[in-house]
Amino acid sequence: MPEPTDENPFERWGIDPEQGPAAITERMRELIEDATDEATQKAIRAAWEALTLHPARRLTAALGAHPDSHGVLGAAPPRPPRRAPSQVSLELRDLLARPSALAALGLEREAEAPLPEPTDPIVDPDG
Repeated sequence: MPEPTDENPFERWGIDPEQGPAAITERMRELIEDATDEATQKAIRAAWEALTLHPARRLTAALGAHPDSHGVLGAAPPRPPRRAPSQVSLELRDLLARPSALAALGLEREAEAPLPEPTDPIVDPDG
C-alpha cells in the first residue's frame, strides 16, 4: 500500500487524476481492503468522499497532482509518430517562379519599380 505522505489525495493514494468517480471508487475499495488499521480506513474514506462526492474538490486535487513525466528509468524515449510519404507529385511547372501579386492585380509598374534603400533611423537620423 502506498505511504500516505503526500497531501494531494491522488498522489497520496496512487490514483490517476484523469480517472472518473467509478475508477476512484474501485481504487479506494482496494485500498480499504488492504488497510491494516482503522485510522487508515477513515483517511481513505474521507479522501473517497472528497474525490467522488464533491466535483470541485476532485478538479482542484486533479489540477494540483503532478503528472508522471519521468516514465520508466532506463526506457528509451518514445519514437516520433510515423508519417506517410507524400502522395503529391511535383512537375517542372510547379517549380517555376510565379508572377507577383502586384502584377496579377494589374500594377506591373509598382511591381517592377525598385525598392527604396532601407534607412536606419539610429545611424542616419535624417532618414
